[in-house]
Amino acid sequence: MKFLANLQGISRIIIFSCTKIVGMKNTKPLEIWLWFVSRLDATYAHLLSHYLLYIALVLSYAVFASRYEFSVNVSVSLPGTLYLVEKGTLPTRDEYASFYYPSDFIYPKGTRFLKIVAGVPGDVVQSKNHHFFVNGKPVGVAMSTTSTGKHIQENDFEGVIPAGHYYVMGEHPLSLDSRYKVVGLLSNQAMVGRGFRLF
Repeated sequence: MKFLANLQGISRIIIFSCTKIVGMKNTKPLEIWLWFVSRLDATYAHLLSHYLLYIALVLSYAVFASRYEFSVNVSVSLPGTLYLVEKGTLPTRDEYASFYYPSDFIYPKGTRFLKIVAGVPGDVVQSKNHHFFVNGKPVGVAMSTTSTGKHIQENDFEGVIPAGHYYVMGEHPLSLDSRYKVVGLLSNQAMVGRGFRLF
């Protein structure tokens, strides 16, 4: 604090010297430096009087970040834009799931995806003429190509979803989800957590 005050005083002396003794006319850079020093002094004083509040904020954020994260949806597969993800909590049926994309088809492997859990362990997956069902409920139709014209192979899994696995889907017909082999049934290990739509 004392150092900053001294620095500010020295800066004023330099400006005075440049204008009166040397005859310097353009003192704008020096004035900017003086303003910067004064702001630095005020910032230091503010931090000194409120440091406990800032420590509490940093610790609160650290606790929040250890359990939650925000996820932005940029695709058309889901209607929402911003989601809150509760990390380490496995989703249940009809909840949003955040997971690591298991393939490198179109998107890089490990990309964070958000989908809806349509099937949980014990549910029955069936397909007929490219139409997929979970417990008899329609969950989408598999396309032979993507929206960009790339060939994509539909998932050939049928039967009971095994323990520790999930069938996920999007609300858009072109969603990249469990209808296709590149996603398939997702394991617990692929899950980031349970998602909540914010808006």
